[in-house]
Amino acid sequence: MHSRVCSLLASGLALLSNLVSSSPIVPHYFRAVDVSRAVSPKQVQNDLGRTLSKGALIFGPSSPAFAEATGRWSTRSMPQDIQVVIEVAQESDVAKIVKYCYQNSIDFLAYSRGHGSSSTISKFRGIEINLSKLTKITIQPDKKSALFQGGVYADLSIKKLWNDGYIAPTGSNGCVGLLGPALGGGLGRYQGQHGLISDNFISLNVVLANGTAITVSTKSNSDLFWAMKGAGHNFGIVTSAYIKIYPRKASTWHYHNYVWSQDKLEKVFEALDKFQGKGQIPALMGVNFGQFSIEPDISKTEAVIIWSFAYDGPAADAEKLLAPFNAIPAISSTKDDVSYPDLLVAQQTDINSASCSSQPYVGSTTWLQTYNVSSQREIYKLFNKRIAQNPGLAPGARVFFEGYSSKATQAIDPSTSSYPHRDEYLLVFFAVAAPPQLEGFARAWADKTVDIWHASQPGRRRATYVNYAVGNESLESIYGYDGQLSRLRALKAKYDPRNKFRWYNPIVTY
Repeated sequence: MHSRVCSLLASGLALLSNLVSSSPIVPHYFRAVDVSRAVSPKQVQNDLGRTLSKGALIFGPSSPAFAEATGRWSTRSMPQDIQVVIEVAQESDVAKIVKYCYQNSIDFLAYSRGHGSSSTISKFRGIEINLSKLTKITIQPDKKSALFQGGVYADLSIKKLWNDGYIAPTGSNGCVGLLGPALGGGLGRYQGQHGLISDNFISLNVVLANGTAITVSTKSNSDLFWAMKGAGHNFGIVTSAYIKIYPRKASTWHYHNYVWSQDKLEKVFEALDKFQGKGQIPALMGVNFGQFSIEPDISKTEAVIIWSFAYDGPAADAEKLLAPFNAIPAISSTKDDVSYPDLLVAQQTDINSASCSSQPYVGSTTWLQTYNVSSQREIYKLFNKRIAQNPGLAPGARVFFEGYSSKATQAIDPSTSSYPHRDEYLLVFFAVAAPPQLEGFARAWADKTVDIWHASQPGRRRATYVNYAVGNESLESIYGYDGQLSRLRALKAKYDPRNKFRWYNPIVTY
């Protein structure tokens, strides 16, 4: 009997071993529970303060600096409980903090600009590692790359490089960080010419979950380099990155902004579909942004259609492309030639614009191939209907449309990165700033809007840009349907087996 029990036990252990070794992530119920400890600023100061560089700050919720250091674009994605903020002064501080947290079972979250709006972040409690002081940009001697620290944001990068005669891919909004969006791919006005931000990575300085600092590139930890270019939030903190830069060619960008009334909706979207095709936006037409919104000076009950085009070159070349839109009578039409830094102001995406303001947003998002015209009319009608039901939501409600040129993005071998959406062309999203008592109303509105978009593409699987995800989307829609998740999870087991990086649209949830 004793031998039978031993035999059964041995068989069970062997089976367990096989299960664990064959699974990309050790199942949660086979592991010790990783419970995060509560901490206080005083405790962290005593434990860690002396080891950090001069200028690093440690503070908690009672500090006057806390609100600014933890603020987010969407207040609905605020972490549940940031107990301590550590503002690092040097890159080396990050590894020390992470190692301390890892050894003491304290959860941590890296913070640069706080623009991510996924509800998954709201579950976090622990120490925020604030990178906002890491803002150095160092152009390298070869003048083909620069070292960007982890706290650099788009406005800073754009102005610094432009004034020095260079450009580099960044996000389109000036207040958004550079490296945060890049870890999810990184869309922007230059992607038609140079690809995504992450396509321009040369090497990354990364701190892993256990506090180890490593270099990640095609030559060093190349498997992780693949993962960091599209799903990087799951694997480490990038303290700095070498990224390609390019000499600026044109001295100005041409922009043309239109405002149309609702009766022009069909003509506008028909012209857009013809202009854009499927991923055929000209490389120099960096972006066209559109929105439905209530503009009280025009109408308090009917949304208008606002569209802004930006072209990297002279007005004459741009206006030839825009002839179909000039033929549609507009309420207003403004255009000019400006420097690239001033273009952000012209398109209302600069650091001081309303698009950077913090609000309690409820949203939804997806990718489209083309604009189904009748579906856009349906979404427009829904927008006006919901505003009529709750007029107070009008100032903070928008339906957004983003069309980036994707010529260079499509030309890059998709196997070189984990970014899964090179065959998606139009990014759309809905956002409304809603008070708590209208959150349910706003969520139903957001879900209905995205359902209409999905229905406009019968037979096509849902796709979600990770940097715009709101937290209720499937992981396949975010990270891909073609085996990317299994490969990412295998790398997760290698580089972060305790799943410490699980706060932003995590590939492993438990």
